[in-house]
Amino acid sequence: MLFEYLKTYKAQIFNRGQSAKVFKEAHDKNAAICVIKNSEPYVAILPHKLYLEMLEKLKLADDSSKEGK
Repeated sequence: MLFEYLKTYKAQIFNRGQSAKVFKEAHDKNAAICVIKNSEPYVAILPHKLYLEMLEKLKLADDSSKEGK
């Protein structure tokens, strides 16, 4: 599964100087992190490796759908 681990943080953590902690966790666990602002999803943080994996899967899905036409 692509998103085995989805941690959420409130946006206020970035105002408290804790952003390095969030980025390190995303990198170390190769996992997506969702930032919540005003009780709604605001932004997703993805490690570069996970981003590349997603792009590759999307490319494969796009190529296979083009073959079916």
